[in-house]
Amino acid sequence: MTALVPALLALALGQAAAAPAAPEPSPIAAPAAGAPELDLSPLPRRYTIERIVVSGLHHAREPAVRRHLLVTEGDLLDEERVLLSRLRLLQLGWFSKVETRVERGSERGLVVLVVDVVERNTLLVTDLVLGSTGPQPLYGGLGLSQQNFLGRGFGLSGAFVYGGSPAGRPQDPDRFAVRGSFFAPDLPLARGGARAGRGLVLGATVLFVRGEELACGDPECDAFSDDFGAAPRLRYQRAAFEGTIGIRPGAFERLLASYRFEQLRELSSGATPATPQDMPSFLPGRSRLSALTGTYEIDTRDDFFLPREGLRGLAQVTFGSRVLGGDYEYSRYLLQLETAFGLFALPLRFQAALGAAQGGAPFFERFYPADFSYFAVGPALARSLELNFSTDSRYDAFVAMGGLEYAVPLWQRQAFFRRGYLAIGARGVYSSQALGGARTRFSRSPVSADLALRLDTPVGVFNASLGYAVDNLL
Repeated sequence: MTALVPALLALALGQAAAAPAAPEPSPIAAPAAGAPELDLSPLPRRYTIERIVVSGLHHAREPAVRRHLLVTEGDLLDEERVLLSRLRLLQLGWFSKVETRVERGSERGLVVLVVDVVERNTLLVTDLVLGSTGPQPLYGGLGLSQQNFLGRGFGLSGAFVYGGSPAGRPQDPDRFAVRGSFFAPDLPLARGGARAGRGLVLGATVLFVRGEELACGDPECDAFSDDFGAAPRLRYQRAAFEGTIGIRPGAFERLLASYRFEQLRELSSGATPATPQDMPSFLPGRSRLSALTGTYEIDTRDDFFLPREGLRGLAQVTFGSRVLGGDYEYSRYLLQLETAFGLFALPLRFQAALGAAQGGAPFFERFYPADFSYFAVGPALARSLELNFSTDSRYDAFVAMGGLEYAVPLWQRQAFFRRGYLAIGARGVYSSQALGGARTRFSRSPVSADLALRLDTPVGVFNASLGYAVDNLL
């Protein structure tokens, strides 16, 4: 595959992370200067929280912040729950700093819990895409996310990727994808905040995709390298809506149920492929997809940008069926795990994924192995907003990934580039076209590595990745 990149190191963006924090304070710090000091000796061993004071708010609404606290007025002071409350606030992405302290209450045995926060910008760049391939000389995209819409804790995000007409066919419609989402991550189920009700989760996503998959038989599409416009292909269109409802079983967990409906349309198929198996799985003409998805998520990481402790896990099951009004009968399973721990006093991250699809799943419900790699030696290139701009259209029924990433912190300061670290990672990917089948060589090597400079800024987390540049150049 011939592929070029406008710059040697392309900038890509990871998911907008929760806010960076200053050096970790103790969970319950000493009273601030000028505050009345607590003489703990004559007081009972257990103290009752008389009041909770949240200071430093300018945009976020106090009720939205209090919903995420695991303590409330009238509780016995519990250092562990205060620590977890602080961690929960940092995970929201609303604050760059969260500190807690206790002050004397109105009488013996009562204390005031003070939560001091420093707000950060919650309008973030979540995706920045720029690339070039043989079939698509230039494409790019942008994504924005407001993590605290109206100060009430709602998430509002949008993203697009645009590629224009494919190479060799200027008369064809442009390739592009647009996605918009609304998310309410923690609505109270009852009065009294987070403890009275664990929290209701609501969300909605719309997606429109007009894309193309080549069906050359060989991933490089060598027979049409001089004229990709003559290659067999599948041009398609997707219009999807997904609604989500769920609950929070715990402060760091979510249990979600989603329903997705898609209107699918085959726009054209171009030249006839050598064998029917070369064409990606997609019903001819117009079709519908109707599916239910159940998801369990847990996230106990102490920092989204550079976690040193905790884990993030996801377990997801999807069923599509004609019983639900669709034309595709299939099931899909996905497990993902990311843990953080220390090695030689530096963060080390373990990453793993395991996925399987069975039945008549459309190609985009299967697994594209290059999405799980830092880079692929060969034509495969990680997709952008579910659009594939490479010549490789191999979507597999099974994928497994394991990797390690080592982080070397570089700086931490109050500036636009607040924090930075050097990431050194390696991943291995195994895939098969059919469940129980032989290994699929989606690239010439199943192992990839990366050397990346990751930057935490007020507008998002930027990733200058050598692996991303190599993936475009190979």
